[in-house]
Amino acid sequence: MPRVSSSRRTGIRLASTPARSPLGLLTLLSVVLLCPLACASNSPPQAYASTRDALADLDEFGALLMRAGLPPELLPSGRELSPEQAKQLRLQFHLYPLYPPKPVEYAPWLVADVLLLDITLKSTAVSRAELGRRIQEFKPLLVLRPDGYLAEALTGRAERCVGPVEVKDNSYRAGVYELGAFYKPDENNEPQPVSVAGQSTASH
Repeated sequence: MPRVSSSRRTGIRLASTPARSPLGLLTLLSVVLLCPLACASNSPPQAYASTRDALADLDEFGALLMRAGLPPELLPSGRELSPEQAKQLRLQFHLYPLYPPKPVEYAPWLVADVLLLDITLKSTAVSRAELGRRIQEFKPLLVLRPDGYLAEALTGRAERCVGPVEVKDNSYRAGVYELGAFYKPDENNEPQPVSVAGQSTASH
């Protein structure tokens, strides 16, 4: 068993090996194949400028869904999200044109997928306030994008290029980083793998 220790944030644990993604290998393959070459030009998409005003009026959950590629007209309303709503949203995220996500959308897409799948497994609705709290747990985390960048989990903003994503040990990796896993910088600013609440359930 890998050694696991609790972090300061509820629901996130440091792990000696990356947690498996809720996505299967075929799913990850399609994401990799339809992305640009590793570490290509990283200019911000024009969509960010056009949705800036809309994002200003959203809560954290709505903003996350839009960063993941969900059109404004599909955003859920209400003060809570039911398991059925989460199921429908997750279905939208796994269908064209939202799937496969663009490189800059991949990190928030992955966060949204983990959160939505966790809600589908519950028996009651989850408040938007609780979703906002869960989203904050991802704020310090990084994700490997299919184009070879380590990026902020909530925004998809690239931090640094770590190389091309290739198949290694039955997973997609760039160096020591795995596609679909979450990482948190340590005291030396070196990203370390972490386990996220709901992700271990999603991987089975």
